[in-house]
Amino acid sequence: MALQPHSEPEFTAVSTTNNAGSAPYAGAFFPGAAGFTIGGGDFTSNVTNNVYNPPPEQPAAFRTIGLGDINLLNEIRMNNKSGVVGRRSQSTNARRMYYSANVVGGEPGPMTVAMYQGGDMEEEWRQHIAKYESIRHPKIMQLYGLMSTKGLRGLVFHDELIPYLQFLERFEYSLLLSTYINSYCTLELREARRYCSSIDIDTDYSIWIHPATGELCVNLVMHDGAVTGFATGVEVPRMENVSLDDPHAESAIISALDHRDFYALCSSVFSIRELRALSISTETFIPLGTVLRLDSPQKASRITDPLGIDGVNLNILKNDGEVLPGSWIRFDSNRAQYPEFKLSAYTSWGVNNKFWIAQASHIFAQLETTSNFEDYVVVDEIKFILRCLPNTYNTREPEGYLFVCPAEDFRLGPDSFQWPYRPAYWSLDPSGTFPLSTEDANMLGFPIIHVETHVYGHLWDDRVYDTVRRFQQGKGLNPESQEAAINLGYPLYKLSDEEVPLTCVEFKPWTEVRQCDLKDTAICQKLRHYV
Repeated sequence: MALQPHSEPEFTAVSTTNNAGSAPYAGAFFPGAAGFTIGGGDFTSNVTNNVYNPPPEQPAAFRTIGLGDINLLNEIRMNNKSGVVGRRSQSTNARRMYYSANVVGGEPGPMTVAMYQGGDMEEEWRQHIAKYESIRHPKIMQLYGLMSTKGLRGLVFHDELIPYLQFLERFEYSLLLSTYINSYCTLELREARRYCSSIDIDTDYSIWIHPATGELCVNLVMHDGAVTGFATGVEVPRMENVSLDDPHAESAIISALDHRDFYALCSSVFSIRELRALSISTETFIPLGTVLRLDSPQKASRITDPLGIDGVNLNILKNDGEVLPGSWIRFDSNRAQYPEFKLSAYTSWGVNNKFWIAQASHIFAQLETTSNFEDYVVVDEIKFILRCLPNTYNTREPEGYLFVCPAEDFRLGPDSFQWPYRPAYWSLDPSGTFPLSTEDANMLGFPIIHVETHVYGHLWDDRVYDTVRRFQQGKGLNPESQEAAINLGYPLYKLSDEEVPLTCVEFKPWTEVRQCDLKDTAICQKLRHYV
């Protein structure tokens, strides 16, 4: 409001009396004011009544909870086996711990509390609040309230929740139950991810469980030892009316599971104890599907042809040469003095290992084996490796060509593969018409041809095979027969009458099998590594 004089001012006293009880009138100066004096001038009232109504205060998204209202009951371990109870952030100095707790004024039962401490706790705490504010769904951990003190921050979640692995440990005694839980949670996670399309949970989330109901719940924050996915995508029936703690839960699952789904479950990566590999003599003939014994003496029980495995693949994994008409491969010694060639023959075991599981008891009965099933590996890949080594007897570098036979020359039958009689040779002629003998090639100084054979396979432990037997018996089938495989139309495994002694090095986990280090010439001679 502005006061504008219209004439020379004369001193005029305007006295007001206390009319506090009087109602203000329209256009009044300073309505309700009393006990002041204005000196001189004519004045005009130019008052606009603007009434400002502030917006109503928005309710807080989450409750504010006092530290004293949180009664921590016990720490929640992310992984009981590793002893991990919390996580120190890789990007901040904050430490986050989870607890089961009772909250005054909260839910009647235990709730889940995440406590933050450390120099950067405020930043991480607020980042995590923003995540839980962005989505609300029954399969996502639902934030209930916030706690903040000078040295601590906290998030309080609805319900009591525990990490997936801690929940699963309750059912380790039963492979069937734990495998069913794994597959069921696969479906639950798929549904949860559908509702998380607005946020990125691909890189920073973990899987928790409502222990009272067994329902999956996604924590939008990662932690050490977290499970973020599952190995199997096999569809399983939802059995909401069956308690997993019921002593008859296994029987109920057996009744509900379809035959095909069951064998797919048992053959999944989740149920495989180990993948094994070994280097064998290049002269040993081992078809895919061969059963290898790990115990001493090591030997192979061959599967007779035709095995009928679906999806046998023969792929060149590495080839530095030129593919010629007729599929021969040529290496120019001037361009690549020490070429390398790798070929792999393998089955689609995502499909085919269930063929084995369905009739393994029948094969073991033929082998008169009743225990220690983890000593048996079923071969599902054979890898052929060819390398050229420096010729230490003649260091000259002649000009010539290395020729490697076509991949199909390794095939002996639908499921059988082996090094051909002469897989590779050197020649002075670019057409390869005149092969050099091994002796002549060595004398001229050409690199030495070195070949290896590696076999890879799966093994399952006694629990898997015991579960399969109980399932088949529950379905009224004889485990030592091939009834299950026949009913499902699976290829039938048949053992040959011949057991082949293995010339090989020790079985190892497949990640530990390496190419020959060339240091032990006796091993190379034993395994026939030189062409």
